[in-house]
Amino acid sequence: MTVSNCPRCGKIFRKLKRNICPNCVAKEDKEYEIVRDFLYDNPGAGIQTITEETGVSENQVIKFLREDRLVNVNKDSLLLDCESCGTAISNGRYCEACKARLDSDIRGVAGGGTTDRERKASSFHLRRLKDK
Repeated sequence: MTVSNCPRCGKIFRKLKRNICPNCVAKEDKEYEIVRDFLYDNPGAGIQTITEETGVSENQVIKFLREDRLVNVNKDSLLLDCESCGTAISNGRYCEACKARLDSDIRGVAGGGTTDRERKASSFHLRRLKDK
């Protein structure tokens, strides 16, 4: 069991999945619902408008964007930077090109960078049978 202090309110809590206490999780979820509902009624609103109208901080709105929880936003007024290459993006952590590159890199590492046929041919059991 991991015990930690909540970075938002400072209370001690048992850390499970989130880095904040259950009370702050509930507050954050409520803030998300407020912003989501506002954007549903006002698609394309800018970050300044969202923060002024909802009372939710700019940092919290940016966090929701980074987590891909918000997608119905004006791509011109809510721009983040790709964490890999710095390209302007509207939500998430990476641009589409970097997502594709990371996905390819992960597949290469997971698969050893070889095709299924090459992997099967080099496996111990198949090689052993071929030698006999």
